Amino acid sequence: MSGPTTATCRNCGALLPLALRPRYCPQCGQETALHAPSFWEFVHEFVGHYVALEGTLWRTLALLLLKPGRLTREYFAGRRRRYVLPLRLYLSASFLFFVIVKLFGFGDTRIHFAAGLDAQGRPVTVASSPALAEDLKQAGACLARGDACPLSERLGARLQLQLAKTADAPQAVQQRLGSMAPYTVFLMLPVFAAIVQLAYRRRRMNYGAHVVFSLHMHAFWFIALLAMSLLPAVLTWPLLGLIVVYGLWALQHVYQGRWWATALRALAISVSYALLFVFALLAMVALAVLRS
Repeated sequence: MSGPTTATCRNCGALLPLALRPRYCPQCGQETALHAPSFWEFVHEFVGHYVALEGTLWRTLALLLLKPGRLTREYFAGRRRRYVLPLRLYLSASFLFFVIVKLFGFGDTRIHFAAGLDAQGRPVTVASSPALAEDLKQAGACLARGDACPLSERLGARLQLQLAKTADAPQAVQQRLGSMAPYTVFLMLPVFAAIVQLAYRRRRMNYGAHVVFSLHMHAFWFIALLAMSLLPAVLTWPLLGLIVVYGLWALQHVYQGRWWATALRALAISVSYALLFVFALLAMVALAVLRS
């Protein structure tokens, strides 16, 4: 008596001919041989789905790093299976950047949440500054008056008191900033795309095209910042210059036009984005301090 000749997919219920021994369901694409994954299978699946480490990565990185704007043009031309998709590339670069910075720090950068620095570069605290002590006393009096103190003054007083508390122990605020930074950068990416769309509004390109360009640019920035965090400080300024030249070249290759017009647009985009980014960063710092 012969055994069963068909089986069913556990996901969609489609019939599977056992004689053909299909590895994947022809209807939904799920694997036919299912088992609890081992640890290394789980790691491989995680890396394969969330970090772009397949063979196309090296081709993608070569194009991204050595030919500014070319990767975006390839995407627009429809050649997408050859390279890592823009969002996945961006997420992989940002993931790698924040993991390494979290483990090793970003160069010699330190954030000091103090009221100021004295002549020797030491934080000015309540104990070392009678003027600061008087300011804090007034801030406390404002908060004690409740609604009698204007809202703007109450917010400033609360922020000043929180800054004084963290002046001698900035690590907690730094950790909070580090945890919030990925979300802030992610939220600023569509803002950058909107600025580029505004600068090139006569190109009649839809917003999604500018998002693709922004994803590639941010992926490059993350890689460049990662290099800056790992390489000697003497190379910081040359790398910053390289970032500027790269951005100008990428804009020219993707959007084309005359070089002088591209340079003016690049300047406008850079200034606008820098101002908005600083505003977002200050808001993030204030939020981190007020919630500490």
